[in-house]
Amino acid sequence: MILNVIARMAVVALALIAIVLVANTRNNMPGISDLWGSITDKVSGVLGISGSKEGNLAEQWAKNYHGEASDKKKKRAFEVLQSDYTIPSEAVESINKSAYIFDGDMGFGAETISETLRGIGAIESNYTTKKQKGGGPARSYWQVEPATAKSLLNNSSALFGPKFNETFAQYAEGDETASEVLANKSTKDLQTLIESDSDLGAAFATAKMITTFET
Repeated sequence: MILNVIARMAVVALALIAIVLVANTRNNMPGISDLWGSITDKVSGVLGISGSKEGNLAEQWAKNYHGEASDKKKKRAFEVLQSDYTIPSEAVESINKSAYIFDGDMGFGAETISETLRGIGAIESNYTTKKQKGGGPARSYWQVEPATAKSLLNNSSALFGPKFNETFAQYAEGDETASEVLANKSTKDLQTLIESDSDLGAAFATAKMITTFET
């Protein structure tokens, strides 16, 4: 751990020196602006993304939620998390319900769930749409794919216990609980429900998060 910190500090120091040199000459050398941009991007990554709360979420999101841990994806996510995004009241209520439902599951407390889910929604949709751009299958502010929701219901059923079934009691049928009924839905039906029911979208997003993120 100490060696990693020292190494990171050395990289920052070298990068800062390079920035000073470039700053003194960038107006007089052809192509130096591109080099300047590249260096400042690297320093921003070292100083900002690595070790910061927003940076850690950006990395976890890219690797474990989005599934593409490229530097470009992490940088975009980091920038979104640092922006002044607005969370609609509907989404806030859904996040609070999910924090209640999954509090304590997989080592994630309600506060962590709430904070993380807020960030994921900002990265995924900026809280402006419930449909995946480009016509993909993902729905809700948290862009949950119906196939993922179905897999979670069938393979992580322990997460969808009494609190989940109580919250989503409207989906229960006869002797079957809400989670049992939803598990038998087609991906097309789940897609429709995830889009129309913000609470359900947040719940599946939370289930995906706590089963993939590192605590």
